[in-house]
Amino acid sequence: MKRIISFLSKHIAKGCLALTLISSLSSNAAQAQNLCVYDPGGKAGDYYRLLEGYALEASAWGVSFVIQAYTDESTAVKDYEAGQCDAVLATGARLQRFNSFPTTVEAIGALPEYSHLKYMVKTLSTSQGAASKLVRGGNETAGIIPLGAVYLLVRDRNIDTVSELAGKRIATLDYDKPSLVMVEKVGAIMVPADLGSLGPKFNNGDVDACYVSAPAYAPFELWRGLGKTGGIVKLPLAQSTLQLLIHQDKFPEGFGAQSRTYFYKNFDKALNIALKAESAVDKNLWIELPPSTLPGFDTMFQDTRVDLRDK
Repeated sequence: MKRIISFLSKHIAKGCLALTLISSLSSNAAQAQNLCVYDPGGKAGDYYRLLEGYALEASAWGVSFVIQAYTDESTAVKDYEAGQCDAVLATGARLQRFNSFPTTVEAIGALPEYSHLKYMVKTLSTSQGAASKLVRGGNETAGIIPLGAVYLLVRDRNIDTVSELAGKRIATLDYDKPSLVMVEKVGAIMVPADLGSLGPKFNNGDVDACYVSAPAYAPFELWRGLGKTGGIVKLPLAQSTLQLLIHQDKFPEGFGAQSRTYFYKNFDKALNIALKAESAVDKNLWIELPPSTLPGFDTMFQDTRVDLRDK
């Protein structure tokens, strides 16, 4: 009888342990947050891999992520709005309608150097005074990632002054208010586009120009649109960023601040992706502007910022 009781006790104990482990795994799975990541390269993309490292770090903070890759930015943001994503990584331009404050780092012509951008990201990421401004409508900006300077790509490399942009068709992100104002200021024709259609419009000759940061150059195959006559104006129009937006109530208190600090500490790592993409562009495609044309661009940048401020 003792042997039977001992046998039953051991197996009951094993069974209880198994149930405990299963229950624990189920609980962790239930608590995992859905992180939707926009990257033109999908799971093979640099920014998806960057977020894998972030998810691993976040697990030490008690937050588990299930990462889903999106190659269509609009779909990722729509899924976030629908509550299918607890967090989403998308461009600052796409997310500005949730909260325009963190996208001030992308102001037209305001931050020509990466050192300027890094200082601004540090301020937004670590300043207690900025923290409250990063929350709006239950959405919190939990990280800012440099995506690289935005450059103007033209099919005719002879276009190197503001006045020569007048009447030209420019593929414009129609959800990006600063770009709409800028295109209007130079007297160009706005052709609505998003990140999914910008490449085809430029490559097929539907527009005379478009603007992107270097990491989009290869995935969008923009060399096709440049051909033998086009070029890239070597003057930063703005600083593009990827931003992590979270449903604040889905995360522990203080998570947003911890997350922003992580991304700031990894600023240089992310910036290297953009720098590598810039260096990979054929150096003969860059258009160096004559010094005499720079004041015209500076005036256009300032007029755009003032117009946006007043509105």
